Amino acid sequence: MNLADIPSITKVKKAIENLKALELPKYKEEISVDKYTDSIFKILHKEFGFMLNMKQPMQFNKFLRHFFRVRILDTFTNLDLIREHSYPPLEIVKMGRCNFPGYPVFYCSNNPGTALLEMVRNQVGNPVNFCVSKWELVKSNQELIFERFLQITLPNDNIFNLLTKDLENRINEPFEKSYKKRLSKSQEKGILEYLKYLDSCFITDVDYSISASLAHRTFYAKHKVKTDILIYPSVQTYYKGVNLAIHPNFVDNNLRLKRLYILSLNNFNLSERTMSVTFKKLGEIYRSSIIWRNIDLKDIKDKKIIIQDFGHPLIN
Repeated sequence: MNLADIPSITKVKKAIENLKALELPKYKEEISVDKYTDSIFKILHKEFGFMLNMKQPMQFNKFLRHFFRVRILDTFTNLDLIREHSYPPLEIVKMGRCNFPGYPVFYCSNNPGTALLEMVRNQVGNPVNFCVSKWELVKSNQELIFERFLQITLPNDNIFNLLTKDLENRINEPFEKSYKKRLSKSQEKGILEYLKYLDSCFITDVDYSISASLAHRTFYAKHKVKTDILIYPSVQTYYKGVNLAIHPNFVDNNLRLKRLYILSLNNFNLSERTMSVTFKKLGEIYRSSIIWRNIDLKDIKDKKIIIQDFGHPLIN
């Protein structure tokens, strides 16, 4: 690809109009995932003329340290098996925002409130208990590969909004490095509009055709620089929070379960950033066991642990 091949903002907007008017093929399980994703990328490449990989190497523990995953309590077969709190077995994996059937990912958030709301959806008012698991990175000198799909309009109080603005300010860097030249202003705007369209698919893509294809392409790339952690906006929090999708191999090699909570969500008010939950049990890891005990909010130790993990209100 030559620098001159990078389209202007006018061409990108026209391509987006064409794609919105086009009915993309829907995934069917009798089609191989690679064949299907190739068909999606041929369409995108035909309209835009190129495809970008906005991967970013990052030191462990520099930015993302803790991860929270939520499941409805009744869906567990064995609550005392650590593996059950991780990503699902491939034989039961269905189509998702960032995955195809048979290709599990570890869905989670950096914030327990966001993870809860993503799972709750229409469960509020029903007597449902949830299990919240907290995971942490195992210390390592290696870099992780991080990819963000956040180039949309985010609320100012979303801490990841800084990444969006940072990308806008540094959009020329990869092109200057490769071509020793800068993009034109129209090309800069075109790249940002292109990224905004692709990233918005993680919100608007009803059948997941584009979002799952983008995630699969980066998780299962045909080269060594595969994405470890992918980040995209949380619709349930009106973009105040973010969701994470993590490659299963990265989970197995680099994450460990820290502790667990069983709780129920009483109510929440997103505009006022408040959430009311009832904490019931705490699970702590001891060698091969999960030790469960009732939570006592009058106990200083229990209260300290909950504040450490949940802080206050919905999104810290």
